[in-house]
Amino acid sequence: PGGVVCTQAESIWLHMHIIEDIVSNCREIFKGSVNYAWTTVPTYPSGVIGFMVCSTEGPAVDFKNPVNPIDKTENEKRPLKFYNAEIHSAAFCLPSFAKRVIEAKANST
Repeated sequence: PGGVVCTQAESIWLHMHIIEDIVSNCREIFKGSVNYAWTTVPTYPSGVIGFMVCSTEGPAVDFKNPVNPIDKTENEKRPLKFYNAEIHSAAFCLPSFAKRVIEAKANST
C-alpha cells in the first residue's frame, strides 16, 4: 500500500493552463502529497520542463528536501556535475505567477 509517482508535467512558460489541470487531477487522485517541480532541459521548448511528484496516501511527504542528501565527502568520491541538495530543493521553488495558480488549486480542493 502507498507509493510515490513522478511524471512529466509540461513547462510553466508554455502550458500553465495544462499544468493547472494536471495539478487538479493529481489532487483528486493522490491523497498524500502533491508537488510540482521544474528543471532546465536545454533541448525542451522554452528550456524548462516540469514534473509532478505525488504520494498516494499517508502522512505528507517532504519531497522538497532530499531523503539521502549527498554530502561533500561523498560527492568528492563520485562527483556529480549538476545535482546537489540545493538544486533538489530549488526545483520546487516557483515563480510567483505559477505559484499563485498551483496554490489556488490546492485551496479549491
